[in-house]
Amino acid sequence: MTTSPAADSSIDLRRRARSLPGWVAIVAVASIVAVPVVVTIASILEPNTAVWRELWNTRLPGMIRDTVTLLVTVVVGSTVLGTGLAWLVTAHRFPGRRLLGWALVTPLAMPGYVLGFVWLDTLQGPLGARSVRSIWLCAAVLTMAYFPYVYLLARAAFRDQSASSIAVARSLGCTPWAAWWRVTLPMARPSIAAGAALVAMEVLTDVGTVRLFNVSTIADGVLRVWFGTGDRNAAAELATLLIGAAVLLILVERLLRGRARYTQGGRMQTVAPRPTGLGGTLALMAVGWGVVAVAVGIPLVKLIRWVREARATGQNVAMEGDLGHHVSSSLQVAGAATIVCLVAGVTLAWLARRRGIAGQVVARVATLGYAVPGPVVAVGVVITLAALDRFSWIPGSLLLVGSLVGLVYALTVRFLAVSYQGVDASLSKVPPNVVAGARTLGAGPWRVATRIELPLIRTGLLASAALVAIDAMKELPITLLLRPFGMDTLSVWVWRATSESFWVQAAVPSLAIVGIGMVPVAVLLWALERGAEVTT
Repeated sequence: MTTSPAADSSIDLRRRARSLPGWVAIVAVASIVAVPVVVTIASILEPNTAVWRELWNTRLPGMIRDTVTLLVTVVVGSTVLGTGLAWLVTAHRFPGRRLLGWALVTPLAMPGYVLGFVWLDTLQGPLGARSVRSIWLCAAVLTMAYFPYVYLLARAAFRDQSASSIAVARSLGCTPWAAWWRVTLPMARPSIAAGAALVAMEVLTDVGTVRLFNVSTIADGVLRVWFGTGDRNAAAELATLLIGAAVLLILVERLLRGRARYTQGGRMQTVAPRPTGLGGTLALMAVGWGVVAVAVGIPLVKLIRWVREARATGQNVAMEGDLGHHVSSSLQVAGAATIVCLVAGVTLAWLARRRGIAGQVVARVATLGYAVPGPVVAVGVVITLAALDRFSWIPGSLLLVGSLVGLVYALTVRFLAVSYQGVDASLSKVPPNVVAGARTLGAGPWRVATRIELPLIRTGLLASAALVAIDAMKELPITLLLRPFGMDTLSVWVWRATSESFWVQAAVPSLAIVGIGMVPVAVLLWALERGAEVTT
């Protein structure tokens, strides 16, 4: 049976009409999320030469030097440490190996600025106040805080490698070390490069830790210009340097991945961890648990001791409000941001996968915010929302700047990529024949999504939600700049206390952040054990 050209044209038109709402949704989400970044970039089109001249004659050269030094040091340190620990856990069998593998993820719940002031106080006695506030100790602290990003991705890459590849290398005369260097490590290179890119983005956006150690970075300079002069346009112009650095990092990461593609076909036998002797076991356990002690154990013990001291001396009350108020504000902000990011990420990933390469390219625009540091996002969001507020189109004269809506919007711009990438990776693992079978039986796209795809990717959804919640709970620059009046989160409490060197008072909200952050970390570990992926 054949159809006429007119009938084919009618069917094609109806098909395009049905896909139009999806295209509108994808373009709308991508545009809304990308606007603050575009607005910030546009500020450089009409630069204030007086501001740039003043910055160049005073602090800008030092900012650039410190930013590059800190970035290179932390990325190299995190890559070496994360990759080494991932290989230690996946390739060797020793007592407590599984527990150590979990414990090495827990530093994700420890913000860099919390780890920073704990070690600042710990080392200030033996090293002296001047020696301890250095860029190198700051780099060491940030390495301890961010290496889990590389560790998670490298561990997944090592765990999923085929044992036959290494066996072939050994049969060709390679020693174990040569096989690791020439086969195992190159196959894991894309994942390691992705983890290093995540670390680099976090270093670029860090403000709290660098301020503790008197390191003058560009991100810190954005805040100083904002608070010192009140000139948002000048802050936006300085923020464009961070955007340029972020774009450069993305290009470098893609180059490091290279054109090579390493795939595993069929049902394969993965590399089995090999047992170690007594000496090797003791050495491996000492290295692994030593890192956990430095990154989590010792800081937790010190925080608990300070909390007891704070309760005994009455310093467990914040400058504004009590602990319950700050916990409630933090949970409200992080919870709202997680829900919005997850819903938007699911919608974007589901619609984009049904619209081919063009749909996925448009969806990628919505992930630009994660490649842009927090202070830059805050500047762009403030400029965007201030322009909307000037129209006075919201009933009741409500303002977007300084509102919870504006803060959640900024966090969504910053972290939507985390949920989108996790959901997209999970959807790619759904068997196409299952979806095709359901469609053949008459199920529509919505029913297929709710009855088949969403249940199959629930672990991926949990992993994405956990990552967004961890990031939103620790986020400082965006929360500090955009929080509503009277809504002080735990991170803002820590910022205020550490700015005045009130370590004991800062311990109370810091321990609360770590305690709350351990919950999504546990959810993340549970999801990863059940096949969820961490992607960028």
